[in-house]
Amino acid sequence: MSKINSCIFALLALVIFGSCDSRKEQEKQADIRLKHIEQLIGQNTLNAAKIEIDSIHILFPRLVEKRKVAAAFEDTIVRRESSRTLAYCDSILPKKQHELDSIQRNFRFEKDVSFQEYGNFVYKTQLTENNSNRVYLKSYVDENSDLYLISNYCGPKIDHTTIEVSVNDLLARTDTLATTNAANHSFNVGGTHWETLTYKNDAANGVAGLITQEASKRIKVSLHGKKTFVYYLADSDKNAISETYRLWVVKKDVTQLEKEIKKAKVRIARINKFCK
Repeated sequence: MSKINSCIFALLALVIFGSCDSRKEQEKQADIRLKHIEQLIGQNTLNAAKIEIDSIHILFPRLVEKRKVAAAFEDTIVRRESSRTLAYCDSILPKKQHELDSIQRNFRFEKDVSFQEYGNFVYKTQLTENNSNRVYLKSYVDENSDLYLISNYCGPKIDHTTIEVSVNDLLARTDTLATTNAANHSFNVGGTHWETLTYKNDAANGVAGLITQEASKRIKVSLHGKKTFVYYLADSDKNAISETYRLWVVKKDVTQLEKEIKKAKVRIARINKFCK
């Protein structure tokens, strides 16, 4: 029995010593990787450093202290990236804001607080009260940086569901809005039939973009439904839609820059809080 106990003790000793040697080797390998991460950060090769940090967590799950060092390096990277984002956005935002303010001078802000969450920026020549009983395309941008394109039609009933604009061989066509869709509205007033289709952002499928690109040319508008109605955009409408499209693009840029600034500040504040 004593011989058996001796053998068991010897085997346990080998396992323990082998385990210690294995852990020491793992710690050595982890230290090599951590040193490499530090070098990569120093060289501003941050994406490669992130990959190496991930490898520490995957390869050495039990080396808690080494993983803490890796996590600290990760915070360093986040702080550095966020600081860069802040510096870039802070330098660009004032220019974009100035551009936005310049464009908005030709727009009127409209908002009915009783039912609107966001107000609208409408170009001065496309104010509703100045365009009654007219067939035309209207566009506006709201406070949430959404672009709207509206087909206003009055005349014999055509039940139009799509808008197509074309210039020579170029054309753009909106999504189809069924007559049952809430964005497709028709009504009669004093014997006059009205149809209004409202498209938001991508649903217009590049119609406003094409009008902006080809504003100097004659632009044909085809309203397709049970019947087809064709007309050509007035110069005032081409200009209004082009300016509205520009406003939308710049407003989106400003909104995105403000979001990036906010996210960067939140990241830095979070890291600073846990580092105290």
